[in-house]
Amino acid sequence: MKPLLMVKKQGVYGSLQDQGRYGYRAYGIPLSGPMDKVSFQAAQYILNNDKNQTSCELFIGGFEFEALNVGTYVLTGAKSECCVNDTPVEMWKSFQLAQGDKLTIKNVSAGSIVYLTPKGGFQTAQILASSSCFPLGSIGEIVRRGSILYGQGTESSESMPFTRGLYAPFRPTFKNAITVSVFKGPHFDLFTEESQQQLLQGSFQFTGGNRMGYYLKGPVLQLKEKKDILSEATQFGTIQVPQNGEPIILMADAQTVGGYPIIATVHEDDLHKIAQMRVFNTVKFALMEG
Repeated sequence: MKPLLMVKKQGVYGSLQDQGRYGYRAYGIPLSGPMDKVSFQAAQYILNNDKNQTSCELFIGGFEFEALNVGTYVLTGAKSECCVNDTPVEMWKSFQLAQGDKLTIKNVSAGSIVYLTPKGGFQTAQILASSSCFPLGSIGEIVRRGSILYGQGTESSESMPFTRGLYAPFRPTFKNAITVSVFKGPHFDLFTEESQQQLLQGSFQFTGGNRMGYYLKGPVLQLKEKKDILSEATQFGTIQVPQNGEPIILMADAQTVGGYPIIATVHEDDLHKIAQMRVFNTVKFALMEG
């Protein structure tokens, strides 16, 4: 392995993520992996990486890195002000860093998560066949001030003969108000008819959260009668409703089993939209049949 970057300033939260840790949910270990798979996979495509290479997932911005070696990188995801040695660099296009260069990822103006990816991916120890960070399980690497991020120690990982990127029409856009598709959950019919309608007709505001869950505020969703619910398997996108009636969308690091009623599940194709929400953004749910 070759040292690529040193973290000089730490923003809100950063971690290393590959596609995820498959095959261990039965043991209580979540999938983890990227919150926004669309932006993550676009980075691998742009750099012609293997689809399961490891990226650095950064929330909100505020990070600064120093290049310890030459390398080729791309920034994808949330719209952010990014600079190399104080000169703006375009996201969604590959760029070069030379030894000693300073890369800063400043304020994020649309969306919430940025992916920093080198040619060949970051290299870190695999645990249970994955490099994805899962802090609650003491698995993987959190990006902290002073951390050194490593890459492949081969010439092919250092540079590309030409710039690659995505044209603007093919890049995701990040909106303050989104609509996502959902399936009925196993407890949908336990909610009052009014609550079912409110879920599908109302608007919910994102009030905060992390890689475990996003909290929403809007119409209060109520069961027809208070009753104990047997714990059920959950997944990335499960919408649970605790006793206060305000929904929680479970995210990539969420528990694998939960005891709150599950009113719906977000379609996997729309999970990246949920992941990129910012505080005070709103979401509406559209029911998919079948």
